[in-house]
Amino acid sequence: MDYKYYQDQVQQCLPMSIDSGWGQGRSAFGGLTAALVLTHIEQQTGLTDRDLRTINIHFCGAVMLDESCEFTHRVLSNGKSVFQVVGQLLQNGEVKTQIVACFGAQRQSSIQINPSPIKPPKSLSEAMVFPFTPGRTPEFVRYFDLRLTSDNPPYSGAKQGGVSGWMRFKEPTEALNDSAMIVLIDAWPPAVLPLLTTQAPASTITWNLEFIQPRESLETKDYLFYDCDVVQADLGYAHTDAKIFHPNGQLLAVSRQLVGVYDQRR
Repeated sequence: MDYKYYQDQVQQCLPMSIDSGWGQGRSAFGGLTAALVLTHIEQQTGLTDRDLRTINIHFCGAVMLDESCEFTHRVLSNGKSVFQVVGQLLQNGEVKTQIVACFGAQRQSSIQINPSPIKPPKSLSEAMVFPFTPGRTPEFVRYFDLRLTSDNPPYSGAKQGGVSGWMRFKEPTEALNDSAMIVLIDAWPPAVLPLLTTQAPASTITWNLEFIQPRESLETKDYLFYDCDVVQADLGYAHTDAKIFHPNGQLLAVSRQLVGVYDQRR
């Protein structure tokens, strides 16, 4: 069942659970759970006149596969320009994923600063396909078309961390909206993994994502470009910064994640 199936379930307020096809070990893929909480918020609040500007995501606990999910939300503030809301995914009464989303109405301003478009280091045809390998890559990777442009794949023992490449859903059915973009961006492995020489668990703990407005429209089959660096890593945690770009090189979003790395368990 693809992402659109789960999005429709939430929009229709139907009982739902996440199946093993979206697994990441024993739990569900975090990008999917965060996107579904945002979908719930948008469906319940009916926001149509404000843009999603920032979203802060906390992965509080593992969302277990094939177990019922419940969604809740609470409006924090509703001003003339800015609307802030908290949403949660719960299982058995416990918060598993929480987001705080900030929506803003567009306003006129004399300040306009727009970065120049970038040119990715490799074209789509030059990039290496990131494969779905059962038993080695998470199950959810099957739903994505990821093309690496960075030189060092995960667990290659590189001296420098970082991940970059082109991305889209493997079978896109419509142009990306904000929630679908969250799923897509989180599909990449943490940028710290190329530093390791053997497989080890790693998971995002908190995630801040900011969407740039205005942005040009996207077509259904467009690939976005992802570029992520490791800012600092020590004591079992890594801080990463990423930028996401439109196919034309325009900046679409900026991302920062705190990642837990479990390569030396005691």
